[in-house]
Amino acid sequence: MAAISYRRARPLSASLKSSERCFSSTAPNPKQDDPWWSLSSLHKRVATIIATSLPDSSRSDLHQSLSKSLNSADSHKSHSIAEAIVSANARDVSVQQSSRHNAEKQKQIEKEIEQRALKTAQERMELELLAMKEQLKRKEEERIRLEKEQLKKREVERQREEAFTKWQEKVAREQQQEEETVNHAQTAEEEQTNYLHKDSDSSIQEQHHPILGPQIAHLPYKRIHLTAASKLASLPVYEKQRAYRHDRAKEMAKDKKKTLWMGIPGVISLMEEECGRLSILDGQHRVGMMALLSEEQRKIVEKNQKVNGDNGTQSTNNDKVDPLAQLDLENVLVEVFLPQQKNNITDTVLVDSKKQQQPPPEEQDDKAIIFTEINKAEPIKLLDLPGVTNKRTRDVIDYAANHFYNAFSEMFSPSQKCRAPHLNLDNLRDALFASEVIKREKVGSGGELVKWMAKKNDELKEVYTSDAGLDGGKKVSENALKKAKKHEFYLGLESTWLYK
Repeated sequence: MAAISYRRARPLSASLKSSERCFSSTAPNPKQDDPWWSLSSLHKRVATIIATSLPDSSRSDLHQSLSKSLNSADSHKSHSIAEAIVSANARDVSVQQSSRHNAEKQKQIEKEIEQRALKTAQERMELELLAMKEQLKRKEEERIRLEKEQLKKREVERQREEAFTKWQEKVAREQQQEEETVNHAQTAEEEQTNYLHKDSDSSIQEQHHPILGPQIAHLPYKRIHLTAASKLASLPVYEKQRAYRHDRAKEMAKDKKKTLWMGIPGVISLMEEECGRLSILDGQHRVGMMALLSEEQRKIVEKNQKVNGDNGTQSTNNDKVDPLAQLDLENVLVEVFLPQQKNNITDTVLVDSKKQQQPPPEEQDDKAIIFTEINKAEPIKLLDLPGVTNKRTRDVIDYAANHFYNAFSEMFSPSQKCRAPHLNLDNLRDALFASEVIKREKVGSGGELVKWMAKKNDELKEVYTSDAGLDGGKKVSENALKKAKKHEFYLGLESTWLYK
């Protein structure tokens, strides 16, 4: 594991707080295609704070690494759920305020959003530091434990040699004494072995991770923890995971309120790397759902405290208790997968057993292997499975799909079973991939795909707004056509444009 420098590093929270004024006063300067509320823009501002506010003598290797990763072109693909929620809320506010033409109100809201983005970035980076420190601590504890075991084994060996010497001295005098000596040595060995096992088991039960909370089981390939939902919301998501959809998390939170009696079913799957870094492999939308429910819980508690404080009385048994307030979000079941042993790397679900050569790099990625194993039976899109297509194709499709999603947000639905004239973002991405548009049209970039789709939208507009087109057999509902005309978005009326 690469060494990590923590010497002379100021607390990250202190450095970021001292730079809040700089962050909120800096005018957004994102790329032309990135709005100010996007994760890419927010990440670049946080990266500027890290790169400029900390002096060289106080900037650790980890701080510089985080600043560089936040400033990269793909930074929006590695984010925490809390950061994604801030960006989604900012996007909703931006859409609402743009229609009201209130510049002063817009500026105030942007400042509040920037401060929240700074806080979520701070929480995420502090967890990164804490996780790496915890991994170093665990390795040191493991070294000490192994050293103790070696000392105990040497003591057992010494006892054996002593017993054997005594046996040699007495063997000529008394056969019975010889047998007793041998039995005594064997008994001592068994007791020592049982002591070592007991000591090892007790050390496992006492493990308490500073981020994940109490450890309730430690299997050869993973650990089980009970973790607070607020901690999970600040962990980064696996970079090849499907994109986080805030509207889907809101729907899940709405539905969850109908089944609060069952608590939080299932398990959140994480991956712990060699360096101690944690990332969410499965359950990002459940984590988003719990973050939203946790915020509602906080508002309920504040409301109750205000009421009790004003009245000077406590709630009685006749008072109705909000079921949401009783939902346990402090003990979420979490499984943490551990990296596989390097000498066992070919024994995976992705490697063809008939091939003897070294597997490709993506098949050696522990996170990709576990992610694929978990989602084989899930309704995940083909495009999102690791190894199905290359990164370039996925990036081109994501760029174009997200462009239209942001430009025509009213025409996109969170449901994958939506009806015309709406589109679902994941369905659109999968359709662009399945139709082989990129290969057929020789698309070289996301911008080229956007131009091609815009051209198809114009062609459909001409068809559906002309009498000749409607008389030619184009059948759509009156309401669907009316909404398509209102927003000038026709790609959701049919799918034939993907294959022309």
